[in-house]
Amino acid sequence: MLFNRLQLIICILALVLISPTIASCNNAKAGNASTRFELWINELLTRREGSLEKVKDGFTIQGNIKNKPNNLVVLLEVTSGGQQLIDSARTDGSGNFTITGNVTESIICQLQWDENSLVYMIIDNKTQAKVECSGSGLDVSYALSGKGIENSSELKQLVDLNASYIIKLQNIENRARGLTNTAENYAIGQQLQKEYYQLLSERKKDITKLVLGMKKSPVPYFVLATQMLEEIEFPLLEHAYLSLKAFSPSSKYMAEMTSRYEKEKLLAIGAVAPDIKLKQPDGTELALSSLRGKVVLIDFWASWCGPCRRENPFNRKMYADFKDKGFEIFGVSLDSDAGRWKSAIAADSLAWKHVSDLGGWQSAPAKMYQVSSIPATYLLDKDGKIIAKGLRGENLYAKLQEVFAK
Repeated sequence: MLFNRLQLIICILALVLISPTIASCNNAKAGNASTRFELWINELLTRREGSLEKVKDGFTIQGNIKNKPNNLVVLLEVTSGGQQLIDSARTDGSGNFTITGNVTESIICQLQWDENSLVYMIIDNKTQAKVECSGSGLDVSYALSGKGIENSSELKQLVDLNASYIIKLQNIENRARGLTNTAENYAIGQQLQKEYYQLLSERKKDITKLVLGMKKSPVPYFVLATQMLEEIEFPLLEHAYLSLKAFSPSSKYMAEMTSRYEKEKLLAIGAVAPDIKLKQPDGTELALSSLRGKVVLIDFWASWCGPCRRENPFNRKMYADFKDKGFEIFGVSLDSDAGRWKSAIAADSLAWKHVSDLGGWQSAPAKMYQVSSIPATYLLDKDGKIIAKGLRGENLYAKLQEVFAK
């Protein structure tokens, strides 16, 4: 049992390293790293037509990669759907290279020279940049100078901040992997797990604070497009939308951001929950918004839903424990038969608020809240803002304890 718990801690610590490094993916098969990198470029990406054409009024990136003579360097556009090759060059005997070209609008790019070594830039046709790079992987360092590099400098701040946290997180993971199966090491593992999640929390806070200060920039969009953070809350989503709109309202990134913003804004963490106003079992109407001032759980359920009914004993206890502290449950039934709905409420002794339009799966609030299975829950704060989604059982109870402890 001790071994299993220790292994679980180690596995949990490793999970975060899947996404936050924002490294490029590849399907390298064999050979040395340089050869695999070139195969990846040749096999997976298609050069844009005319991308090698010299232009009078386009961008120029002059660079140097320390200790990398005769090395392939590629400039890739970064999108939420992957990378697109813009251009490539080879370093000379001293590691120098030049890439020129033209673009129709500002784009987010990565300049890459092996499987795991890259730097990020934001370029347009005014960009005349000089880049000096050294190191590899998370140890890459680089300096930017020249014209039209303001947004690239903002992006560098973000990437450097993220890398500093990833190095710390990897250090904790490495320490956890070195633990042997003893009671003492299990306690150490638990402490490492605590430190790990504390670092994740600090990372999220610092990254969010940094990008919220960027009022006219594509960098907040970059955080979303690359999935840098494990969870995007609505204030950050909205800021990315507004910041990108101020920077370039007609860009292709803006079209993508607008679509995501419009889809997610109604139900995102931090958004005010859409109002629901339906009849109660006694025929009177009740609006969700009338419960402002209380912490409210919207509980989508139905009399015919076995899992929902099995949750009800737990919900009764939870309601009893928190109702005097300002907690309310707003039960939204997907029943179509009023008699069965009312009978289930009585049979299960559900003393909280209940509403329904008796529309079954065609229920208007279920569609509004994108409910595809039940039970489904949304937890709202006293201002009616969504603070959690999909919580049930002990996880929901723990969240309520956290909310009311503040």
